[in-house]
Amino acid sequence: MTFARLRFRPVISPSAHAPPDAALKGFFAESRSKARSKFGCQQCKSKRVKCDESRPTCQRCARQGLICSSTPPLIKWQVETPWFSLECDTIVNRRLLQYWLESVSQMLVIEPEDNPYSFPALEYILQSPALVHTIQSLSASHEQYFPAHAPIVALEERGKALASLRKEVDQNQQPPQAFLLTVMLMTLVQAADCNMKDYGKEHLIAARILINGMLQNTSSLMDGEPLARLCLGMYLYGDMCTAFLLDSDKEPPINSLNMSIAIHRMGNWHHPMYGPCTELLFILGNVGRYCRGVLVDSQQRDFTQEAILEQQLLCWKVYPPNINLGHLYEAFRKYGLIFLYRASGRNDQFTNPDLMLRSRDSLIKCYAEETVRRLMQIPASSNYLNFQSLPLLAAGSELTGSRNPLRDQVRERLRAVYSLNRLPVNLHTLQLLEELWNSQDKGNPSFWLQRMLQKNWRLLLG
Repeated sequence: MTFARLRFRPVISPSAHAPPDAALKGFFAESRSKARSKFGCQQCKSKRVKCDESRPTCQRCARQGLICSSTPPLIKWQVETPWFSLECDTIVNRRLLQYWLESVSQMLVIEPEDNPYSFPALEYILQSPALVHTIQSLSASHEQYFPAHAPIVALEERGKALASLRKEVDQNQQPPQAFLLTVMLMTLVQAADCNMKDYGKEHLIAARILINGMLQNTSSLMDGEPLARLCLGMYLYGDMCTAFLLDSDKEPPINSLNMSIAIHRMGNWHHPMYGPCTELLFILGNVGRYCRGVLVDSQQRDFTQEAILEQQLLCWKVYPPNINLGHLYEAFRKYGLIFLYRASGRNDQFTNPDLMLRSRDSLIKCYAEETVRRLMQIPASSNYLNFQSLPLLAAGSELTGSRNPLRDQVRERLRAVYSLNRLPVNLHTLQLLEELWNSQDKGNPSFWLQRMLQKNWRLLLG
């Protein structure tokens, strides 16, 4: 699978300073005369007011604390990309497929101009009806903001995807990484449902089985096999976001040695979904798995394991390509420490020098505020927002009533994240935070993961 770098740029709008092409002058003149916002959000349109079309949240919705539901502007390619023809035209909904290529696939990457889930994925779409149906199911739900009752076409496409995948697996037509790409996207389809008790657990377990098969040949993670590295990274990100929710006794065991070798082989390869932080994702997945076990059974505490996880988080370093990605990485690293300290409790084997200066609870509060402030430094128009839900929940839940301005920033950011990727999980996260803050203000603080498990919520927080 070749990752062609297709660079995207926004279509020039009437408000831009650059002069439009001659062919567009008439269109822009007409737009100015009508004084209407073509890509305005639904809220502004319903009020019949002009929308400034800021993405992901317009200024009016931001001021009023509203969810901004906008139609993203079209994009055009700086390189000429010929349209494609498929032999299996009967299964292709070209509108939904184009919507995936131009819109939905962008929520899976940190840089829209480097997106292997968009046009480069066409190579595997040609080979896998299951992948086509999965993409079309996700697109059909995404364009309607994942309503409580999924659109009929989305349900039909999901059913066809499952049937096609079963057939492809039985016939063993694809390498494990090709199946894994489809299964991980199916997880996202399921995670978007409003049923908070089922976030796609079956698909994640299937992904674990496929990963074990793929790890039997770790040499595939060298430069010649970018699809293998792409899929392994997708799995590690999904594992980080769900390891604290899966029941460990129901998970297929992973080959830890092969996984460690695979991560070492990946090194600091820049993954399109999250950049060069593969090792950090692996550490955070292990932190989540361990903390879930401790919450279920406090007898499972392993002080040595806790100290090892802490040391791994303290020592992890990478040199991100830009300052905003650095803010995101530091937020994830502090999220791991907050999670570990809050779930495990006191441990004299912890070696964090900050614990020498203040109590555990005080340090957690300090890390939480620092995490929120770092995330707020990332522009609200950045694709990095798609990956902020988990640290926003963990850090935001620690904010006391005296930090109401920071709470308001968390509220605004989660609304912006939802407006960007349309995934309902971000609204559920905000609902959970409001409940936690209300209990905390009444003198009854509780840990966010405990509250989630009590509510029997299983959310894919990423």
